[in-house]
Amino acid sequence: EGGIAASAEGVWLVSDAKGVLSKIDPATNTVTAEVPIAAGSAGVTFGEGLVWVSSPEKNVLTAVDPKTAKVQFATEVGPGPRFVTTGAGSGWSLNQGDGTLSRVDAKTGKLLANIELGIPGTGGELAFGDGHVWATVFQVPITEVDPATNQVVKQWFGAGGDSIRVAFGSIWLSNLREQNLWRIDPKLP
Repeated sequence: EGGIAASAEGVWLVSDAKGVLSKIDPATNTVTAEVPIAAGSAGVTFGEGLVWVSSPEKNVLTAVDPKTAKVQFATEVGPGPRFVTTGAGSGWSLNQGDGTLSRVDAKTGKLLANIELGIPGTGGELAFGDGHVWATVFQVPITEVDPATNQVVKQWFGAGGDSIRVAFGSIWLSNLREQNLWRIDPKLP
């Protein structure tokens, strides 16, 4: 369980639950760097010039410089951060412990906000697209957050919620239980 991310410098993944982020050179298929990170790290993504790693066990969001393979900062966020995305100058984590969304400034590593979403629990996903942050969990398949205000814009309730992306003018929401993919207009009420 864990994410994988790619930057111009290589492919990144948590290779050891004890706390190792590995950088792999895709030309040689070899590990070219191992970065010590928090134990129990899970989600990995690249954006805002950094590799971001969430640690549900330690409640931190870690940012690594892909050029130097060194930790830039590790910021305490809400409990149980699992899913991570980037956008609007920040790294974001969906915190399964209390259903909040944490926002960390990509330049300073400062926690900018813990936004109440009201969606605690396991499962879910987080994405950035169309200028907003989008979260999904079972029974609350879409929660939209505006980074300009750090507020929930709207939530959709009902069955669904497994993985979410926003691209091509649409919200793409998979529903593992029904084994389908929904395409939704983000402008819908």
